[in-house]
Amino acid sequence: MQCSKESGSCAVAILRINPQPVRGHWVEGFTLDSHIISSEFLGYDGDYPRFETRRTELGQCVYRLKYQHGPAWDIIETASAFVKEQWSGAIDCVIVPPPSLSRATQPAEVIAKGIANSLNVEYKTNTVVKVVATLPMKNLTPQERLALVSKAIQSGPEPVRDLRVLIIDDVWETGSTMRRVANVLSEMGASQIRALAMTRTK
Repeated sequence: MQCSKESGSCAVAILRINPQPVRGHWVEGFTLDSHIISSEFLGYDGDYPRFETRRTELGQCVYRLKYQHGPAWDIIETASAFVKEQWSGAIDCVIVPPPSLSRATQPAEVIAKGIANSLNVEYKTNTVVKVVATLPMKNLTPQERLALVSKAIQSGPEPVRDLRVLIIDDVWETGSTMRRVANVLSEMGASQIRALAMTRTK
């Protein structure tokens, strides 16, 4: 079973994935799949460019969760199965990076809570916090991103000393935020850090 474009929903199932390692200040880190397979420019609708976009199964579910209030169960089931196989017994708690945009429902938080529940571990909400608002970083240089996230993302009041922490995010764009979070967790005394993003944009 998989995301259905016709019904606009995702049935509970484990999706096909293509995990890829990502580097950072962690024991191991992965993205589960690409976000987009292809995107063809179709022209303009007034002032707005139009594209025909094909996404992976997981990418389609993440897209629907982020922008169409779609369900998260396929994503959670898929990610939880991966974590249990890859890191069985090696996770004490789950956290998410502070979001860059304010939404009524944060996709990464929904996914992380579901994974924590599946693993029967704690989901921590105030371990790493944003002390300065940030703008989307996709158009910034690597040096600008690093300076921005280093200033904005700091340790919060919820401790992780001697804990094995899993960082969860919905989409990996540059990795700068997750890497900064890992650095903060290390400074806070986390014993092991692992990272998992659902999809990657590049």
